[in-house]
Amino acid sequence: MARNCYHPTAKAHLHLHDSLSEEQISQLVKICPAGLFTQDVAGKVNVHFQGCLECGCCRLLASPDTLADWHYPPSGAGLTLRFG
Repeated sequence: MARNCYHPTAKAHLHLHDSLSEEQISQLVKICPAGLFTQDVAGKVNVHFQGCLECGCCRLLASPDTLADWHYPPSGAGLTLRFG
């Protein structure tokens, strides 16, 4: 993980539905290996998309009505895996 390189974009590549249940929020917080989803004291969900691993866990494991949109970042942006 330490050798991976991130090229963040200004525009998010994943979007949540406006109204999520506590169960859906809890699920997102638990399943994301990069820890992108956090919930503040007021209950608002924050998405830190810049560190996304592009693994698709949120898309595949969360309920279908959790994410409004998910796609890969534009070419040249996002995660670059480094091997060795």
